[in-house]
Order: sequence, then C-alpha cells, then structure tokens
Amino acid sequence: MGDQTGDAIETLEYVARSPTRVRILETLSEDGAVSRDSLRAEVDVVRTTLQRNLDGLAERGLLRERGRRYGLTSAGALATGAVTTALDRIGVAVRLRPVLERIPAAELEFDLEELVDATVVESTTANPYAPVEHHVASLSGAAHVRALLPATGTKQLERTREAIESGAAFELLVTESVAKTLRTDPSIADTFAAMADEESLSVSVVDAEILFYLGIVDDAVQIGVHDGSGLPTALLESTDTRVREWAISRFETHEERAVEMNPNE
Repeated sequence: MGDQTGDAIETLEYVARSPTRVRILETLSEDGAVSRDSLRAEVDVVRTTLQRNLDGLAERGLLRERGRRYGLTSAGALATGAVTTALDRIGVAVRLRPVLERIPAAELEFDLEELVDATVVESTTANPYAPVEHHVASLSGAAHVRALLPATGTKQLERTREAIESGAAFELLVTESVAKTLRTDPSIADTFAAMADEESLSVSVVDAEILFYLGIVDDAVQIGVHDGSGLPTALLESTDTRVREWAISRFETHEERAVEMNPNE
C-alpha cells in the first residue's frame, strides 16, 4: 500500500505540475489517438518539449505510440479523469477561498460541492468595498430579504430604506453591538429611526455571536466575511436550492432565540 501510494503521488505530481502534460492527456481523452504534429498544434509547445513530455507520460504507462499516433492507455484514461476532476475542484476551492478560509467547515452544514457555481466578490486594493457594493446593489429590486448581520453601515441602511419604500420586506437579526449602532451611531441612527416603524421591517436581537453575514435575498444566498477589524473582505453568492434551504434553516434557528428590538431603548 505504501509503495502504491508513493507511486500515485509521484504520478499525480508529475502530471499536475505541468499544464502541458495535463493538456496532452485532455487532448488524447477528447480526440482519441492523434499524431505528434496534431498534438503539437493543440498544445502549442516546441517539438523538443512535446517529445520530452510524451516520453515521460509513456514511461508512467499513461499513453503509448502506435503507428506514429499517440493514444491513452486504460490507465491513462483513468488517471486523466481523476486529474481533471481534482484540478476542477481545487480550482473551485481557490476561487471560493477568500470566503471559505474565514469560516470553520462545521458552520456550513451542506455539501460544499453545491458552491461550484457560486460567485465570489473580493475586496481589492483598488476597490476595498467591492463586497459591500455588490450586496447593496442586490437590494435594488429585491422583494424579500432575510439577514443575519454581524455589522452594518450607512450604504447598506440607505439602500434598505430605499428598498422598503419600493415595497420590499426585510427581516433582520442583529447582534447587541449592531443594535446599539443602529440606535446611537450619528451616521445611522436618524435613518434607522425613520424606518423603524415600517411594517415591512422587523429587527430582532440575537444573544450570540454572528460569525459571518448571511443574507437570503429573494432566491440568492449571500455569505460575507470580514477581517479582524470588521472590514468586509469577500462576499459569496449562490442560487443553489440546497444552499438556500440551509440558509433559511440557519436563519430560522437564530430567529427562534431572538428578541424583537426596541428602537427607543
């Protein structure tokens, strides 16, 4: 078992560390047996580089040459499928990493494969508030918004007010510190006081830490994370049905323990 594992790691490393080798295997998987010239045109490398990689893949039993044409062996077909799947999933993990690296895996109680098609908006030096801007823009035209808020800000509250005036319904669950901000922060308190009595807005306080922003904006689920100073760093958005079911369940669990906020306290 140890020798087999070592061989598997060596083969995987050999294939995966070279985009050229991956492309050779994928081309043979898609097109069947092809000539070296056809491979060279497809892979776009110099002849010596192509031949060196073909020889290396052949030494590992992944392809063979017959009649001046190269094709996958059965082992090569199996390995190509595995490598392609692994690279696809790792690519998804890298794309989602700005959000997922800040959330313990136990907090996301669904198959992370459901996030394959999710969108991620990351804070950048050029636009440090890109996640907030995406969230704020999503509120325009929204009909029903449910959210767990670990923080809030002027832009979010202003757009919430505008959305409520346009007929949207909002259910917000906030921490004690966010509730205090809504009541007392000079840049927010007046706006919140003006909308606090709206029937389409409910705000309740959760007596627990909210680890990350969770929003259910109509059919979309948003998961937002922040750095140690509270600045937003990334926002993930998914329309997957099972992710939405999880989000609603998580929201309702917190809602059961929440207490309606008195804006005048």
